[in-house]
Amino acid sequence: MRFDVTPYDDHGTAGPADTVDLATLRELLDHAATTGRRLHIRPRPRHSQPDQEGRP
Repeated sequence: MRFDVTPYDDHGTAGPADTVDLATLRELLDHAATTGRRLHIRPRPRHSQPDQEGRP
């Protein structure tokens, strides 16, 4: 499974979203837990339709 991860700065402004796998998500969560970084995480089903940029 893949995940769309959007980081937010201290002012609540969204940064560029990234699609990551579970191992990378765990690394991001560990880092966010120690630094206080804010993330929005949305699961992306394995068999979803490609988005507008052509990513599955």
